[in-house]
Amino acid sequence: MEHKLLEKAFNIIDFAKTHNLGHVATHKLMEPGEKRLEIAGGKYVTFSLSDYLMLMQDERIKQGAIEAIQQNGFNLSISREYMRLNIVDEAEEILSQVFGNPVVLFPKTTLAHVGALPLLIDKKDAIIMDHHAHSTIAMAADISKAHGTHLELIRHNNMELLEERILELRKDHPKIWYLADGVYSMHGDVTPVKELHQLMDKYDEFYTYIDDAHGISWTGPNGSGHVLAQGKQHPKMVLAVSFGKGYGAGGGAIVCPNETIKKQLVYLSGPLMFTGPLESSTLGGLIAASKIHLSQDIVDLQNQLKELIDYFYDRVQEMGLPLADYTRTPTAYFPVGKPMTVFEFAKAVFDHNMTITAGLFPAVPFFNAGIRVQLTLYQEKADIDRLLQVMKATYEYQEKNKDFSIESVLKRFKN
Repeated sequence: MEHKLLEKAFNIIDFAKTHNLGHVATHKLMEPGEKRLEIAGGKYVTFSLSDYLMLMQDERIKQGAIEAIQQNGFNLSISREYMRLNIVDEAEEILSQVFGNPVVLFPKTTLAHVGALPLLIDKKDAIIMDHHAHSTIAMAADISKAHGTHLELIRHNNMELLEERILELRKDHPKIWYLADGVYSMHGDVTPVKELHQLMDKYDEFYTYIDDAHGISWTGPNGSGHVLAQGKQHPKMVLAVSFGKGYGAGGGAIVCPNETIKKQLVYLSGPLMFTGPLESSTLGGLIAASKIHLSQDIVDLQNQLKELIDYFYDRVQEMGLPLADYTRTPTAYFPVGKPMTVFEFAKAVFDHNMTITAGLFPAVPFFNAGIRVQLTLYQEKADIDRLLQVMKATYEYQEKNKDFSIESVLKRFKN
């Protein structure tokens, strides 16, 4: 069975690559100030990057990376457990100003999960994981499960059921950890942060671990993300973040509720003990990006993107187009159903010199395939209009000429 699933996934991805709908190589990202990707000699509007505020192209961040390499070399090839560059302390200090709590840097957010979850969650504890939580969280949670920790899935964003499970699990477990995303990477919906705060206040045993990778920069004070836009970090919340999306740099981090947890992670987490550190270029870029996040510039960029986001969702509703969720985040997901139908939608978009992300198995359930759109400052309102016109025309063509019903597709998208 497992081999058949892998073969099915391989064939879907290979088909996408063959038809320029996945694993696409861009010959050159873009010149300074340019907003178009160069693919196979053509210029494309991108609706597939997660660089929400276009900070990857910011000259200040590039210069920060260059200067860090010149001062420190490309990399210090030693575990942080033994030695680190002073620039690591500088980066974590300025990041703590952005997020309002101690920060521990990791080379990637995936490694942050692997370093944090097995260390913070005891084998006597219990884990409740949201059904839509990112696959990298699930990978790290499986390590805890292998150590003996109870692990179960729960229906997406179902707070009533979550409370029922807390009441049951608290009988046998000293701590119950809920694992979720701040902004879900595929459908763009959000975790109900304020309700989680209420549950943490109500139950001493209840803790949360939230990955807000897709919430960073485009929202929140100092661009600190969706979770912190709802209020200060709860003392029983551990927050994972990414700097490789909206932040304009790279790497990941754990935002700790206190210094004790930070020290635990620095001393004992496996990835910081046994893997290499962040490169100098990433550290220099992070410091430069953090200075932008602590300035008025980030507010101006957030406001520019918010105008585009509002325009997109207003136009979607005016045109009667379906989305998996209508929460106004930069990530939107058009439900399509079967992978082969997604390929037809994606080709229609690509033929109009635009790129999107095809949501395909195994990233989503087989019949929950769709088109993911990322709204960023690489786009103009005219680009959004053109994309939505192509989507509307393709939906109408599928309804008229193929065995396709959007009502049937949407039934499969219920949590």
